[in-house]
Amino acid sequence: MSADRPDPSVPGLAVADDGDWDGLAVIASGSGTGVLWLHGYTMSAAVWPPLWRHLPGHRHVAADLPWHGRSRPPRDGEDRAALADLLVTRALDAGVRHVVALSFGTVVALEMALRHPHAFASWTLAAPSYAGGPQDRAVERHYLDLLLLRRGDGSRARTAALWMSYAPIFGGIAARPEARSALADVVGGHAWDELDGTGLRPLLEPRQPVARLAALDAPLLVLVGDGEIPAHRACAETIAAAAPRGLLRVIPGTGHLAPLEEPRTVLGIVGAHIAEAEADAANDAANANDAANDGDAGHG
Repeated sequence: MSADRPDPSVPGLAVADDGDWDGLAVIASGSGTGVLWLHGYTMSAAVWPPLWRHLPGHRHVAADLPWHGRSRPPRDGEDRAALADLLVTRALDAGVRHVVALSFGTVVALEMALRHPHAFASWTLAAPSYAGGPQDRAVERHYLDLLLLRRGDGSRARTAALWMSYAPIFGGIAARPEARSALADVVGGHAWDELDGTGLRPLLEPRQPVARLAALDAPLLVLVGDGEIPAHRACAETIAAAAPRGLLRVIPGTGHLAPLEEPRTVLGIVGAHIAEAEADAANDAANANDAANDGDAGHG
């Protein structure tokens, strides 16, 4: 692992290149309870450090998903399940206890929760979607425009500009120039290689059986802006209803990218969610210890 380096966008915050998880680039910062962060489509782990100042006292770990940032594309035969297993294994090895994901990253996080429902103490899904869930026709048409531009003479800059012109996704952050500029820097570095060949299909197929979240015993916080795309709002409602401890929170005055639009507000909610989950886990451990002691006394 390289030495810590300051993040120029966050005065005083040191961010380390934390090596990679089998070809997935990882950055980390801070100390304390581990939190894994998974970014949205065309983003990278670089979107998260500016938010971490609002959630001190934790070890923040963020991975670049396949096709994104400094990570590799999916390997031959590597599907969503394999990616979820890899992330869960490496995150647990890194001491992670909580998972926070945004938009496209929630599809991956959901797969992790479905396959490993007891792995982490809490889950947070912002602007969620799930494979096979409701889709917005306009988003699909915009994605087709990206494909056509990519297959023509579209440069990275032109493709990124077209993508970020889509108001239902980026309208909320467009009203916040500083946040939009920071995000544009990240999206501007996206290679768009996933638009060639099968692209993201291995990660978006088959349909995810959301009803299986009934096995998830950890608290699940689902966040949407009050200006969220209807398809994502429908996904959020379905996911929150399926989990026994699911909670849907609507963030006023935000759109699809609420954590990036209003980080102080959203991170306050996430921090309280994580603290409550930690308290629940401590109580469960204490009760289990008391039960064990009572059992020992009964056999004394």
